[in-house]
Amino acid sequence: MTRTAARAARTSERGIEESIGTRGGVAANMRQPALAGEGIGEGFEGTDLLAAQPVSAAHPNFTYHGGPVISCSTVYASFWGDQWLSDPASTMRAARLAQYMKDLLASKYMNILSQYGAGNGAGAAGIFVRSGFISSVPTDLNETSIHSTIQGCINAGAVPEPGSPSHMAFMIFLADNIAVNSANLGAVMCEQNGDTAFGYHYFYTTTGGHKFYYSVIPGLTNACLQESCGSDAGCSLHLAETQEQRQTQVASHEYSEMVTDPELTAWYEPGAENGDICNGEAATITVGPNTWTVQRMYSKYDDINSNGAVQCVVEPANPIPKLAGGPASALELADQLKLVAPDSFARLLPLPSFHFNVKTKKYEVDKKEMQSYTQRLSHPLDLAHIVGEVSNLLTAATEPSK
Repeated sequence: MTRTAARAARTSERGIEESIGTRGGVAANMRQPALAGEGIGEGFEGTDLLAAQPVSAAHPNFTYHGGPVISCSTVYASFWGDQWLSDPASTMRAARLAQYMKDLLASKYMNILSQYGAGNGAGAAGIFVRSGFISSVPTDLNETSIHSTIQGCINAGAVPEPGSPSHMAFMIFLADNIAVNSANLGAVMCEQNGDTAFGYHYFYTTTGGHKFYYSVIPGLTNACLQESCGSDAGCSLHLAETQEQRQTQVASHEYSEMVTDPELTAWYEPGAENGDICNGEAATITVGPNTWTVQRMYSKYDDINSNGAVQCVVEPANPIPKLAGGPASALELADQLKLVAPDSFARLLPLPSFHFNVKTKKYEVDKKEMQSYTQRLSHPLDLAHIVGEVSNLLTAATEPSK
């Protein structure tokens, strides 16, 4: 994002935050690449993290400022706009993006974020909970309409009320025809003119009194890129990339910033969050059969221990231990691992996707998806038999004793 007016859409990959306070989004303009090497953190084996601290780090002012960090995220992928369900190709892309978020959490990319207290690395940083489709969304959004849409989902029961502290990471993917004009945050995206960002993250306080953290990723079509960038060479995204590659690259940027600086008060330097420092530096990760485009992410550990030579990395071999001076752990390691243990959630998650209509406020779950979900839960037993046995059990329990 770009620290410009609201710490929201980083016009240089800072955006929403500067306007809001400084930081928050994926800037349209590309930074000068620092060093795209793999980095020290890539092969870190676990010695004392900051035993010797060189004084020539490129970003010495990137520090922890006391705010909350999401230590174990519960991730939702929310697809806004009718296109996601009316266009078969878009429906397939939505399924791919949901799989991407699940794979991202399982990847070694998470090993970068552990140094900031955001999880414990690959497979222990969070869980993917659910996808959702939001229809009848205005084609020109701002913060007021975004907050009211999210609140409508909460009120309808489609999305849970965040806890305190909140661990929810709500990823909003917009349809191609939806633009955002949150100029107060420095986030103008996919408008015909005046664009400042390709994505941003922010938060608001729900009517229930809890902080709700979200990221917004627009359609990022060719037209959106051409409206935002004067030249492809100077753009943080490129016309040669597929639409999916652009969206996954931006999603990795925003997710990383959201979990390490959800209220724009945690990890940052004046004008930049971790994603902003490496804005536009594309890389790939492979999880199982899938290869995804991501953005390299700033590693303070690598910056310090390489005397500023290496700043942006993609897949450290092991989780980088927490930096000195960072947030206290909200959960002990054992408790976090219980939350994200694959065996514990293999059947339960993800939940069936939901549909929510902004105009009618109707919330529903697809019956076929629900049937498939219940079958997955009961496998290898027969669901009908289980239901029958539960019915018999309830009848027996409520019959008067003879």
